[in-house]
Amino acid sequence: MTQSSAATTLQVDFSLDLICPWCWIGLRNLLAAREMLLARYPDQQLAIHWHADTLLPRIPEHGVPYQAFYEARLGGPRAVEVRRAQVRSAAHAAGLQINHALIETFPSTRLVCALVNYAQTLLDGESMIRFVESIFAAYFVQGRDIGSVMVLQQLAHSAALDWNPSRFDALRYQSEASHTGGVPHMVFNQRLQVTGAVAPAELLRAMEHARVADSTFA
Repeated sequence: MTQSSAATTLQVDFSLDLICPWCWIGLRNLLAAREMLLARYPDQQLAIHWHADTLLPRIPEHGVPYQAFYEARLGGPRAVEVRRAQVRSAAHAAGLQINHALIETFPSTRLVCALVNYAQTLLDGESMIRFVESIFAAYFVQGRDIGSVMVLQQLAHSAALDWNPSRFDALRYQSEASHTGGVPHMVFNQRLQVTGAVAPAELLRAMEHARVADSTFA
C-alpha cells in the first residue's frame, strides 16, 4: 500500500451492542474525531465495518423489566442512579440526551444486532450511521423496545431498508468478529485497538498512528 492510498481510506472495525449507551457515545466521539481528521486531511475517508453482537445472550426473547434488571445487576436503586448519572454526563458531552425514565424493557439484542450486520450489506456508509443512530435513539430517547420485531420493522422501513423479518435468518448475520471484550471496541486499519467511549482527541491520535503505521509498513 502506498502512502497516498493509506491516506485515502481509514478502516474502522466497530464492535458494539445496541443496548449499550457507551456504544452510542463512542460512535458520536468517533464521528467527532472523523471531523477533526478531515480538517487535517481533506481527502481522508472513513469506512466503518460494523460488528454488532449481544453482550447478554441469556436475556429471554421478550426481554426483562429494565429497572429490576439493573437494580439486581448493580446492587440497588442508588447504584443504578449513580451509574445513570455517569452515562448522562458522558452522553451530554457527546451531544446526546438519554431518557432512562421512558425505558421499560431491557431487550434481547440478538435480532437487532443481526439486523445491523445485515443492513451494512445494503446501505452506504452514511446511511448506516443514520440507521444505527436511529436504533439508539429509539431506545435511549424514545424508550421503544428494540427487541420487538414490529419496532425493528418500523426502523428498517424508515431507513428504506428491504427487510422481511419473516424470512430473515438472524443466525446468518451474527457477528464474526473475534473481539470478546468490552464495547465499544474499535480497531483502526486492523492495527490499533481502542476500547471504551474514549474522547475524540484520543481517537484522532489512534487514527493518525494507524495512518503512519500503514505508510511505514507499506
